[in-house]
Amino acid sequence: MEKVEKKAKEGIQLTIIEKIEALMEDNKINQATLARETGIAPAQLSKCLNRKGNNYVGIDTLLRISDYFKVPVDHLLGRSTIRLPEKSLSNADICRHLVNLIETNTVNIINAAVEEDTYQPGKGNAEDQTDQYRYEKKKNPYKMFFFSNFRPLPDMKGMNKGEKKKIETELNANGLYYPKRVEINAFIEYYLKLRDLYKKNDLPRAFFEQAIEDRLNQMRY
Repeated sequence: MEKVEKKAKEGIQLTIIEKIEALMEDNKINQATLARETGIAPAQLSKCLNRKGNNYVGIDTLLRISDYFKVPVDHLLGRSTIRLPEKSLSNADICRHLVNLIETNTVNIINAAVEEDTYQPGKGNAEDQTDQYRYEKKKNPYKMFFFSNFRPLPDMKGMNKGEKKKIETELNANGLYYPKRVEINAFIEYYLKLRDLYKKNDLPRAFFEQAIEDRLNQMRY
């Protein structure tokens, strides 16, 4: 019997294999671990990821791998590059981002008080440790960061007509709003609405991530 030469996979199937291999490399796992963690038969996964052969990566396999790596199916298909972080940023990383926003005058900062549920030291019995803390609503001071849509203006009280005219001319030329910050605020509102739907399981994760990626790609500034 004539031996049939296996044709190398190409197109979308090759893209899927490359995406899965990249995810395994990023997460430092091999095929055996991926098969065990996803419940995919090792032999089946091996055939699917073989660059030569007639076994294709089916939808069930795609969904299992997508759920395991916490990426949208569109990412495996090469249609989306968005990936949610697998672990939270360190405090140092968060602070570096905040410092950058502050130093570039991207954000505005105000002092504000937030009412929170707290437990305060009480006058309990020190011997039996009862009532050592008491529940209390308390307003705690914080620094608030926000993106102001409006350009800062000087206090116009006491200005003469010439000084006021200069400010009005500048506003007519540059507008009252920061277009960049208006766009950021619009995105945040859009993101939070979709995130709320996703958290309530009213929106599939893949749709949520793709919608956010599309919106980011459409931003002008």
